[in-house]
Amino acid sequence: MRNNLILPLILLGTWNVMAQSRFATTVTFKSGKETIEGILIRPNQNGKIPAVVFQQGSGNHPFEGYEDEAWGPHKFYIEDVLLEQGYAILYCNKRGLGNSTGNWMKNDFYGRADDAYAAVNYLKSRPDIDTTRIGISGHSQGGWIAQLTAATHHDIAFVLCLAGPTVGVRAQTSMNDSLLYLCNGYPPEKLGRKMKQYRKRKNTAAAIGKHLPFIKSAYYWHLIIDYDNDVVMRNLTCPTLLLFAEHDLNVPPDQNIRHLNELFDHKIPENFTIKVMNGGQHGFYKVKDRCVSWSAAEQQPFEPEFQNQIRQWLIHLDQVQ
Repeated sequence: MRNNLILPLILLGTWNVMAQSRFATTVTFKSGKETIEGILIRPNQNGKIPAVVFQQGSGNHPFEGYEDEAWGPHKFYIEDVLLEQGYAILYCNKRGLGNSTGNWMKNDFYGRADDAYAAVNYLKSRPDIDTTRIGISGHSQGGWIAQLTAATHHDIAFVLCLAGPTVGVRAQTSMNDSLLYLCNGYPPEKLGRKMKQYRKRKNTAAAIGKHLPFIKSAYYWHLIIDYDNDVVMRNLTCPTLLLFAEHDLNVPPDQNIRHLNELFDHKIPENFTIKVMNGGQHGFYKVKDRCVSWSAAEQQPFEPEFQNQIRQWLIHLDQVQ
């Protein structure tokens, strides 16, 4: 009976150590007239530490969704490697989610970038944060926001972009939907005509949103459809990791990397580091091909390469800063 108690006691002790390795604090800060809610996770260590403001992707996902819903393992795979390297991470709720005020469906990318920079300024106000080493990370649509924030504010120390497009919204959604049609068995020889119809529907939806803003999804589409990323990429001068996934249906790496090469006449600036996770899909689960469904992908374990790519880049970043 005594031996049976040993394992539970060991596990309890391990859990207490793990729980004490990170501290979570709910915070609020102002962004213009709005109040933004966030959760700051920091490692258990003294002194000023670097920090990352994290921007989630599209949709109505509060930061809790990166902890206990579909993004749970994804969130901790980012968080664990940042904490391991001595970085704090600040997750933020979009406007209207959690206790943030406003409405994210009435906020374009520039408004989201304003909120992200307000988070940076909040971190600068804290005595435990190294104000010279605050970066922005974002996944998917959040990658656009991370790039835009850093291109607009040159006090951002670095960008960690996870499956974030280098192209604009029209190009990204066209890439995504054309690949989705092919995965669903649509004949390749008919894809050109299908995509022409697709673009017409997208333009119609944006026009409806412009004139009928009470149709929320159409209005939001109107706000973001014409976002072009080229100027942002040209103005992005801080160290930037662009981490793609080989089988990403949403942000295909080959097309996004090709666009970046064309944008810079095949002389991509040295501040960009481009990596592609082998076998990864949009959420960085490892899959056999890009046509594996999201629900099936979630059943797969994460590939350590995802963390390793981030870890090695951060180690190099710390060495050169």
